[in-house]
Amino acid sequence: MDWLDRLSVAAIGTFVLVTVGMLANQEILKRRRHNPGSEAKEAGGSYALQMGADKKIYEAVNALKEQGLYAEAIAKLEGIVESYPDKSLSYVYLAEVLDKQGKLGDAIHTYRRAVEMDPDYVDERTPVFIGDDIKAAVEEGREKFGREKGLKPDDEDVKRALGDVYYLQRRLAGGCE
Repeated sequence: MDWLDRLSVAAIGTFVLVTVGMLANQEILKRRRHNPGSEAKEAGGSYALQMGADKKIYEAVNALKEQGLYAEAIAKLEGIVESYPDKSLSYVYLAEVLDKQGKLGDAIHTYRRAVEMDPDYVDERTPVFIGDDIKAAVEEGREKFGREKGLKPDDEDVKRALGDVYYLQRRLAGGCE
């Protein structure tokens, strides 16, 4: 066998391996399409691990919230944000506390921050979906700040709150930013 024959055999062998790999990949993709729950189970497992770890971190915050000690809960959340700046759940809890305190504009702004950090909060297919809570705040905010804009058209706080309301409204509707 001369060098040209060896080169031809190597090329044919490579072609056969690539073809078999492509067919195997297509079969895997086809099975995933016919079994969409498999990806959700994998994602659900990682969410479950994360939620277990978060439960320990936010245990004291939940206790304070349930007792109505909102100022203490906010102080605890500020400490958690300092320790874990990438935890978007801190902003979800903060938004809930601010909403209970009647600070709707701040709550909506904080929900926006949480959604910007983790878009899964407005994705119905994820276990961390809190879209119903956000939707309630958005509807209340749209009504309240829409009225206030008519009364105070140049107020920067009202403009910011409406901007946050519209952002969350788009995200809830499935829009991307």
